Amino acid sequence: FFRDADAFDALERLVVPALFDGRGADASVRVWVPGCATGEEAYSIAILLHERMAELPARPRVQIFATDIDDAALKVARAGRYPATMLDGVVSPERQARYFTADGETLVLRREVRDLCVFSSHSVVRDPPFSRIDLVSCRNLLIYLDNEVQRRVLPVFHYALRPGGHLFLG
Repeated sequence: FFRDADAFDALERLVVPALFDGRGADASVRVWVPGCATGEEAYSIAILLHERMAELPARPRVQIFATDIDDAALKVARAGRYPATMLDGVVSPERQARYFTADGETLVLRREVRDLCVFSSHSVVRDPPFSRIDLVSCRNLLIYLDNEVQRRVLPVFHYALRPGGHLFLG
């Protein structure tokens, strides 16, 4: 969650407000998190967007498409259940209290955050990209791809983004 706090701080201050500028209840904010693994990145973004939505008089629909090729990882992501020790020192106590429910030694994301995310099997290399995306967040995938595949993937992200969209890389 919130890997590289400075980067997520910048996302929260600079990008998240811009995603909602000029958008009312009839609009949508679309985010794609390719290579989402077990969902921490997608849920971190969902928390930031949920916090911003709480400040708005009219809330656009938020859709976070979190994709990966690992079905076992997607199963973990969909459950939204993480060891409590994983969040200690990473997710503030306020956010833990607001967005998680304790269940034994685990913390479970509340439905209001999980409902913002759709987890699905998808290969950024083989499958067609999503389109009209406001934010593509790819914080941890590119390090696993060789240079040639990286060169093929970056244009996919460009295609997926709306004009003026944001690309959040690790």
